[in-house]
Amino acid sequence: MSDRSIDEISRLLFVSFSEFDEVEISDLIRLWSLELQWMEPNDSQMVINKLLDSGWLVCDNRILTPARGIKKTLPELGWRPIFRIISNPPNYTTVVDNGLPIQQPKVSKAVVEVIQSQYPVKVASNRPPDRSEGSIPQLIKLISQMSKIDNREVVRRAQRKRRSLGPVTLWMALALVAREQGLDMVEIVSVIEAI
Repeated sequence: MSDRSIDEISRLLFVSFSEFDEVEISDLIRLWSLELQWMEPNDSQMVINKLLDSGWLVCDNRILTPARGIKKTLPELGWRPIFRIISNPPNYTTVVDNGLPIQQPKVSKAVVEVIQSQYPVKVASNRPPDRSEGSIPQLIKLISQMSKIDNREVVRRAQRKRRSLGPVTLWMALALVAREQGLDMVEIVSVIEAI
């Protein structure tokens, strides 16, 4: 395994599992594709399948966890994963007490097919499913500037709202964060409706 590939995947796993040790497949697809806008939903599903197949992720009843012994690396500010690396990960190995590397058990093709059937990802076009999703980057930037809160903290607060409220879009959670901060909602709504 090249150090660059390991570092890239370690950063991806740090971001993906920084708040929780386990994540449901659909939540990870949503995080990568809609919230962080790193890739399309189909690409997110493909990367998850590759990480499962290469041993970096473990799936149990549609819940993903990083493989045992993975060192997650904190990415620098503004980091984005290199798709070429994460879509073709090397096989993950761990070292046991006697110093010999062992291969993580691979996920069978049957398990991958069951996961894909449970979470079919269909995107009709390159446009987001909700036209307001396109306003998310501008919305985060505006809320951060107006409230003097770091971008990452704005997103973290919005994600916390989504977890507590249930099925709420990210742009709506961001609008709630703006309201909570006492910001001018006319300006916030104008950004949401501008797309």
